[in-house]
Amino acid sequence: MKEVALNILLYIHIVTGTSALLTGAVALLAQKGNKIHRKAGLIFFYSMLGVALSAFTISVVKNIPFLLAISVFSFYLNYSGYRALKNKAGTFTWYDWAVTVLSILTATYMIYTRTIVLLVFGILLCIVVFRNSLAQFQNEEKRKQARKKRLIAHLGNMTGTYIATVTAFLVVNVNFVKPGWLLWLLPTAVGLPFIFYQLKKHRPKV
Repeated sequence: MKEVALNILLYIHIVTGTSALLTGAVALLAQKGNKIHRKAGLIFFYSMLGVALSAFTISVVKNIPFLLAISVFSFYLNYSGYRALKNKAGTFTWYDWAVTVLSILTATYMIYTRTIVLLVFGILLCIVVFRNSLAQFQNEEKRKQARKKRLIAHLGNMTGTYIATVTAFLVVNVNFVKPGWLLWLLPTAVGLPFIFYQLKKHRPKV
């Protein structure tokens, strides 16, 4: 029964991962804010939710801490990118705080392992959590400015989520790149300049 459940989860992981890879590309290439972008982006969000939750469950059942950490990392980027647009008030709810605390604990573990892949992703997760949470500890004027930047927070986090999707695809399907950690980090190294470009392009005047 356990093996059947794991096989079903693996199937869900593959299907949602494929969907995320395709719809994420459409959302990135489409004009921001138009109908295609919104529809593809929504499918991408739910696909990545399926990817992260299936990976999380598999990692717990099979006791794979590395996969568990990566699944939380991907889940946080996806969740925070979605919430950046939906949470117009800019104030964290209890579930925003729950996801934030879980992500901080995960990032701490990732850094503690001192393995190159988890160390790099752990540091990145710390930075993203800090940037996304900073306004909660600032005065109303600062929080008002942060609300004006919801679009770039959305773009940055969702693009980061897509980079995670591409990374997973390459790690599973490409076997000739050595050492293995290069394949884990290469999409991030290539994607970060694109994220910075997008943030600069869409940064509002405050």
